[in-house]
Amino acid sequence: MSLAADVAVGAAERLERTAGPGSGLKVWRRLASTATSAELRGRAVLGGLRCAIKVRDLDAVRDLSQLWRSVDSVDESLWDGVFAAQKELARAGLGGWATELARSEILRARTGRGLYALARCLDVAGDPHAIAAFAEALSVSEREGQTKLVNACRVRRAASLARSADTLAAAIEEASRVRIEDAAPAERLVVARVLLRSPSRFARASAIGLLDDLVNGGTVAGVPAAAATLARRALVLAAHHADDRNDELTPLEADRLVALFSRAPIAKEMVYVRDAVRAIARLARAQGREDDVEFEAALTEAARTDAELAILHQRARDILRGRFEAYESSRTAAHPQWTALLDAVVAMRDEAWPRTAQALGRLSESIEHAPGAATLERLPPHTWTVAQAALGTNDAEVRHAAGRLVAAMMTTTTASPPRGWLGLAHALAACGLDDLATTAQRGAALAKEAGADEALALALTRKGWQLARAGDSARAIERLREARALSAPR
Repeated sequence: MSLAADVAVGAAERLERTAGPGSGLKVWRRLASTATSAELRGRAVLGGLRCAIKVRDLDAVRDLSQLWRSVDSVDESLWDGVFAAQKELARAGLGGWATELARSEILRARTGRGLYALARCLDVAGDPHAIAAFAEALSVSEREGQTKLVNACRVRRAASLARSADTLAAAIEEASRVRIEDAAPAERLVVARVLLRSPSRFARASAIGLLDDLVNGGTVAGVPAAAATLARRALVLAAHHADDRNDELTPLEADRLVALFSRAPIAKEMVYVRDAVRAIARLARAQGREDDVEFEAALTEAARTDAELAILHQRARDILRGRFEAYESSRTAAHPQWTALLDAVVAMRDEAWPRTAQALGRLSESIEHAPGAATLERLPPHTWTVAQAALGTNDAEVRHAAGRLVAAMMTTTTASPPRGWLGLAHALAACGLDDLATTAQRGAALAKEAGADEALALALTRKGWQLARAGDSARAIERLREARALSAPR
């Protein structure tokens, strides 16, 4: 930048500091509109955006974003500045304007990093077009040879795809293609979260290994706060995985989890968690061997870790034995969701349909209105079994409550139905819940259940023709192409 441009930028910055962002904005806008060099115009636009965000002058944000398109060339410092401006707009609650600024950048130059920034803005805004935007950014970044950016695009695209059960298979495939050695710690956490939902026990064990590395690297003395935060998030994610898998936890996963929770700096604090993982693993082994004696012994051992849980175990045994219980008599405040699940079971056993619907409704509400994943008490995988049984009842209110519970679980839990996805899909279809049934069929196809591909192809074909009759040709073609791919010989 020339000496004159340096002087102009310095003067504008001094005025901004002394007179405030309002006065600074006027100077920056005038400088941006009269600048003759690309670098001076770029710096003036960024300075003006900084001030416009502070005073929330949306007209200025719009004008400066559009003016950014006229900046002929952008060096690294200017690029870092425009990306920072996008993030500042998003933090200020002006996500739509962040997206417009990102669009201006790709109109100025359609680069991989510009497309990635646009995709991130769309993703933060919850725009479904973010997935396609990440795919385009990935393609351009590969052509440019931007290895780290390719990795970042894969990570963020996998995270976006994983938010829907319908695109989970694609998310797992994308996450598996990330070069972990080139991924930042925060990106590794995202990859681990996606791969923990894989039907492959080896992929899940690999994900636990990634979490272990984050825990091990973030719990030593003197680590940065960011590393310690990632370590805590990794611990929570690992514990949630153990809860979600429950008695489907494999020995390989259990061993990795126990090792993770045994790391020297946290070992004393994780005693209860390690005992819980070991209890889950023992229950899983006993169930796999169909050893009732070992299963009872494992339940007894698990009950010793939590007195409130022991009460619930005893209640479950009483229900199985057919023991009568007065409604509201055995509520356990420590585990309200487990209690509601047992309430639903006993109500169905007694054919008390209003109570069944009420209990299922409590379970749905506990997921729908939970303040966040970190505070959510996890619903066990057996909730799927109870919901499937409720879908088969003759009571319309119970079936409606069960459908609501299934819909809530499909968006919030990583647990799979112990009896498989396909049976759940059939139960949903029988109740006329076709969209949920298709989502369950996708889960069955991902888990490679027998007959799942055929069932999903048939459902997609029917949906495709329905969309075609409704005039939605684009989505109809998409469904029919997917159905044809599933039906093709392999």
